Amino acid sequence: MPFPIRTLEGARVFAPRACVWLVAFSVLVFQPGGLFRFTWIKVVWLLLAIGVGALVRTGGRLPQRIQWALWAIVVLLAVAMAFSANPLASFLGRWPRFEGALVIAPYFAVFALGAKILGGRGRARNWATFRIALTPVVVIVSIISAFEAAGFRPLGGAADLRPGATLGNATDQGIIGVLAAAVLALPALRGRNWPARIGLAAAVLTTVLSGSRAGLLGLAAVVLVLAAAAIRPLGRTRAAAAGGASLIVLGVAAVAIPAARERLFSSDTVNGRWLLWDESLKLIAHHPWTGVGPNSFVDAITGFHTLEWAVRVGATFPPDSPHSWLLQAAAVGGLPLLLGAALLAFLIFRSARDSIRTTEAGAGRDNLTGALAAVLAYGLMLLTAFTSPATTPLAAFICGGLVSTSRAAVPKVRPPAKAAPAVRTWESFPAGAVATGLLVALGLGIAVPAAIAEWPMAEAASAVAAGDLTTAESKFQRAYGLRPWDSDTALLAAQAFAGPAADGDAIAANRAIEWARISLDRTPGSSEAALALAIGYINSGSLQQGKDTLDHIIERSPFDSAAYIQRGVANFGLGHVQDSLADLAAAADRAPDSAEPWTILARIYDRLGDPEAAGQAQARADALGVR
Repeated sequence: MPFPIRTLEGARVFAPRACVWLVAFSVLVFQPGGLFRFTWIKVVWLLLAIGVGALVRTGGRLPQRIQWALWAIVVLLAVAMAFSANPLASFLGRWPRFEGALVIAPYFAVFALGAKILGGRGRARNWATFRIALTPVVVIVSIISAFEAAGFRPLGGAADLRPGATLGNATDQGIIGVLAAAVLALPALRGRNWPARIGLAAAVLTTVLSGSRAGLLGLAAVVLVLAAAAIRPLGRTRAAAAGGASLIVLGVAAVAIPAARERLFSSDTVNGRWLLWDESLKLIAHHPWTGVGPNSFVDAITGFHTLEWAVRVGATFPPDSPHSWLLQAAAVGGLPLLLGAALLAFLIFRSARDSIRTTEAGAGRDNLTGALAAVLAYGLMLLTAFTSPATTPLAAFICGGLVSTSRAAVPKVRPPAKAAPAVRTWESFPAGAVATGLLVALGLGIAVPAAIAEWPMAEAASAVAAGDLTTAESKFQRAYGLRPWDSDTALLAAQAFAGPAADGDAIAANRAIEWARISLDRTPGSSEAALALAIGYINSGSLQQGKDTLDHIIERSPFDSAAYIQRGVANFGLGHVQDSLADLAAAADRAPDSAEPWTILARIYDRLGDPEAAGQAQARADALGVR
């Protein structure tokens, strides 16, 4: 008997609104208790939104030229993956953003979904629903942001790290505030729409509290776009006055709030960003045609780091992106992908211009103007940031609504009347909807276990910190069983065990070796995995193997202070005293603010029977430790 789907047919009526709410609430979704709480759970949520979107009947669509540009980018990404150093890891994605096929595909799907739902006949109703959904989302984010700016951590996390509310990153927090502000601004300012006004205030507060310079720049761009759009109805003078006043208020707020002021006037990340961009350009020059592939930047860039990078930034948090969408495109797929991305941007803005010009003044044009402000600001902010599952889907959804075109009406010849069947069957669903559903099911089959794996990963990290290595190994094994395709699950396990191994725990050293080998089998160019392997070798008694591994790391990354520290330890154990002292001196040069090289030097001098040199080294270590 055919499967009755009357309920599914009925669900199609509510699918557009449900999809809008799901996309908006993806901002709030996070995974309490997970090791990294802001990636896979959002991917799962987005896949559900895409699945619901498959139920939506006809709506708007992406312009054909934009579709061609997207397919060209897909081909270029596939080529870049194939020619990368690790094609499988490039395709599947790597920690922490996992921007392989399973994450990039939803970006494109949500772009098309935005065109389908925020365009077409129901666009006015769906845009209104979108604004209604964004308002509580951004209000909740602003409340969490306010607590975090006051020093509290309602969602957990270390007190000494910049929080990011439900986004996991302060810049992403600022970006979400900007996108929401752009969408809500005109409805809030042109009528007595108090929910939109509350949402707008919350969106601005969220951005300011993030302390993100990119976010503040994005807000300024939104103000300028909306002021330009207001010239015709208000006149040039009034529009300029309104825009100028908004910028002054924004500047005062940024300076008045301590967290924002401190971040705004800090030069540390600015200097590091310029260095990263310079090194990224050198990397691109070495891979001009196919790039290094998605998810390969973190390993490839280490060979281009300089002494200045080691001194100013260090190797504690290796960058997995150039922090600029132009450089990100060129690094991933070379100049062809950069040109493809630039072409897509051009087509988007040309289509947006045409849509706004052909839309009558009123709510419809306000929707498109706000969307244009959001997309322009997002592109501007990404000049100093990166794509992520936290922000890109919302921006893509808005962008889809901006460029959407109505499907051309096709005349139909009415067939002879027939008695309607009592029950409709699954065959009535379009092939595209069925295919989308199958792909979503496949994606969930990978994404759900990947998200679940974050819980045992967190438990394993806590167990290592508590010294319970047996439990840690069991939890890491469970996580790896849930995410066996992910080389960085093994990398994180190796790094976790490398900590106690460096303190002399032989069992932890052996665990670090086992996990590091698994990681290096998948990503042989990972300096992080190689360092964990070397630490395991050294502290399990295999000093020569540890030294040989470190030699390879230093050959690829000559300014990695951690590698010099460990090689100094290995050389001393092998009896190469002068080489050991030279390595530790090199480590001190590369990490002038670290006490670790001097602490180890003090121990070595003490072992050598030189108390004066040991005292001087320890005094230097103590002075650095007090900073």
